[in-house]
Amino acid sequence: MRLRIDLAYDGGPFAGFARQQDQITVQGALEGAWSRLYGTDVPMTCAGRTDRGVHALAQVVHVDLPGDTHVQPETRLRLDALVGDAITIWEVRPVPAEFHARFSATSRAYRYRLVDDPAAVDPIVRHDRWRVNETLDIAAMRAAARALMGEHDFASFCRANGRHTTRRIDVLTVTRVAPGRVDVRFKAPAFCHQQVRAIVGCLVDVGRHRRPACWVGEVLAAQDRAVAARVAPAHGLTLEHVSYGRRWPAAPPRQVRRALQR
Repeated sequence: MRLRIDLAYDGGPFAGFARQQDQITVQGALEGAWSRLYGTDVPMTCAGRTDRGVHALAQVVHVDLPGDTHVQPETRLRLDALVGDAITIWEVRPVPAEFHARFSATSRAYRYRLVDDPAAVDPIVRHDRWRVNETLDIAAMRAAARALMGEHDFASFCRANGRHTTRRIDVLTVTRVAPGRVDVRFKAPAFCHQQVRAIVGCLVDVGRHRRPACWVGEVLAAQDRAVAARVAPAHGLTLEHVSYGRRWPAAPPRQVRRALQR
């Protein structure tokens, strides 16, 4: 039996999604809660591993269970109660064995939140956005972002870790959503390690007029991580949606749809 679990989490307390020895992680909390609930240890596979401090509004995992496991109707409620306050379980439902949380995904969507108002900031929202303390030039950031659209070798923006760094970005927008608030949104089939945060770090340098808009294209062409800006802080980044295309259509839970509007 294969189950799909849709969940959200505040990344602040965790050393990322993936299980690590002697570290508190989202995967560790999930698998530990499942073990306490059903008395079995089962590995869970996610749509995309998030780094330390990165949040998720709509992460997806799948888990394979022995055929004789009896999944109770109240599993979602009981699992939600066991994972702790930093994790919310949106849904738990059976899926065909062909469904794979990672490899069946057709796109991932992230949002990076920025605050560029030099005035005081509401402390309630400090945990999920980067306060840059300077008014950003949105037009310059948009001009810089255009060089990154489409398929490229993003070696300058990735921790390669021995893996290929060619990726395709389908959506990259910079929007002033309110006075003092800027959102940078990304959508792509997949991202390499720290790609989104490295891009945001460069766009912010452009928005601060520390670099010209054409510089981002030069960084891309260099294919050298050393020439890019420092990566943006992790706490401003949220995984907001994972799409599985027409074969696995599923609307996000209504709580997620509401949260996307804030």
